[in-house]
Amino acid sequence: MKRPSIVQLITDPTKNFLTFFLIGNLLFTVISDGISALFWEVFGLWLHTQLGLNLALLKASIVASLTLLLLLVIYVTKFPRWLKQKLVKIPLLGIKVPDQTNVIPLTTTRPGLIAAMSPKANSPAEVAIFHHWNNGQTPHLKHCWLICTHKSLPYAQDMIKKLTDKGITQTVEFHYGNYQLEDPDNPGQYLNLLVEDDVIDDPNYIRRLVNGIYADAQNQGIEESELIADYTGATKGMTAGIILACATASRQLQYISQIYNSQLMEVNVSYKIKEA
Repeated sequence: MKRPSIVQLITDPTKNFLTFFLIGNLLFTVISDGISALFWEVFGLWLHTQLGLNLALLKASIVASLTLLLLLVIYVTKFPRWLKQKLVKIPLLGIKVPDQTNVIPLTTTRPGLIAAMSPKANSPAEVAIFHHWNNGQTPHLKHCWLICTHKSLPYAQDMIKKLTDKGITQTVEFHYGNYQLEDPDNPGQYLNLLVEDDVIDDPNYIRRLVNGIYADAQNQGIEESELIADYTGATKGMTAGIILACATASRQLQYISQIYNSQLMEVNVSYKIKEA
């Protein structure tokens, strides 16, 4: 049987009510009161002496400023996400952040898009491209990486011709076909956006390929958070590889819903898969 962690032993009120009460109510209260008294009686009086302000007004101003600062840190900066990632890595504490995936309608656009090309006309990739290029929002699509097979490549070429006729290729750079990417797992070796038949259903290969796309996007000036991957038109093996590569909070996923009238859906993944 797995032994409970230190935090579980201390914070479980059904087993350790007295410990929970002493630490949560007495110890923390004493520490809080001590710090508060030290702050107001020493630092507060020093400020009052130096600035000559009314002490009550000074306290109100400090409390308001600290409250505003904390709210900004929580809701504006990336500190909460950074703290969450650090706490998860502390095995002694045994802290486990609940895994969750939120699926919501996609209403925003990205300057970077990864899409899997289907071997048919009117591929789902085309729907994704139009969303990020022409829905009246900014940023508009600037770079698109199309993962193709030998069967889907002719359809990708036809789609690019159609997009050229509409003027989209004047502002969007498409990467597809014989487009090489350095393999992040094996520096010096290269992968190709034209996936060979023997690795179409290899999730690990597709994962490395998508990681290579993210590295290439960095070279194009696009950050991870500005790139989104659409797995609608992919094979089952490709879908698994794309999801594995994007299972971090900074990488976004999308798909076209078959239930909600072909609505584009955004998948916000809030956990990270680690290799065994």
